[in-house]
Amino acid sequence: MPYDITIKKVALAGASGNLGPAILKELLKSGLFEITVLAREASTHKFPEEVKVVKVDYTNLDSLAEALKGQDALVSAVASVAVPSQRMLIDAAVKAGVKRIIPSEFGSNLHNPLVKAMPFYSNKVQIEHHLDELARKGLTSYTLIFNGPFLDWGLRQGLFLNFKERKAEIYDGGNQPISASRLSTAGKAVRRVLTHPRETADRAIFVKDIDVTQNELLALAQQLTPGEKWDVKQVSTADLEKQSLEQIEKKEVTPTTMLNFIKRAIFSPECGNHFEHVHNSILGVRGITGPDLEELIASIFGTQHLE
Repeated sequence: MPYDITIKKVALAGASGNLGPAILKELLKSGLFEITVLAREASTHKFPEEVKVVKVDYTNLDSLAEALKGQDALVSAVASVAVPSQRMLIDAAVKAGVKRIIPSEFGSNLHNPLVKAMPFYSNKVQIEHHLDELARKGLTSYTLIFNGPFLDWGLRQGLFLNFKERKAEIYDGGNQPISASRLSTAGKAVRRVLTHPRETADRAIFVKDIDVTQNELLALAQQLTPGEKWDVKQVSTADLEKQSLEQIEKKEVTPTTMLNFIKRAIFSPECGNHFEHVHNSILGVRGITGPDLEELIASIFGTQHLE
């Protein structure tokens, strides 16, 4: 697959999920691309007028290939539960002659052996292997984007701290730096990958907004809630992983089973979620500072100012 390609027409799957809107917004803001959103037949989501929307059957190769005809790139932002369906989406993209594929990665470092071995990530690992095989055959090219946990989304959803109930589960001591990114930063990374196809071909790209520890986040949250007591509990991610593996063995899998693997991948010092070498310069990502983080937390959790 020649890497000196120009990407103008971009198809986006998962545009109405958690990450998809941020990617769509960034691509539209750039004014560089003609965007086609792939939507399920039953979808009633309203997209901007300048976006072409094509209804597809994600279980039908021909339906997907027809929708992808003439597209230069495919960006997938489908949710984790839909990751296995990407196999057909990718094969349809190849059939349609799509030159660059960005799968729904956007998370922890799958190149770390401990993370790669976790059952929760097996589908993403299989997708990565499939893309690598296709690229080796010259049928397409791909880019994996690793951005760590989403900082703004994670704060709102209680991934780092349970701000609403003033509770915090601190994992593995809480002093491990975590490389995290805002949703908008992931969107910017996608745009820059598409404008830099040669530099980003058939490889993983790492990006981050900031390195922050759980204990630092807790301290900022406590400053925002002066005089209030926080219920802080110390938790081992190794214990969480062990519990989840036992649940899988007993076939007693729940959403918490999978969430425990995610926590292990994000917060454990052994799992490589502190990205020491990133591609921010290639992707035009400036990141955020400590004061920026304080403002973000204050904007999400209240109008009081951190002191």
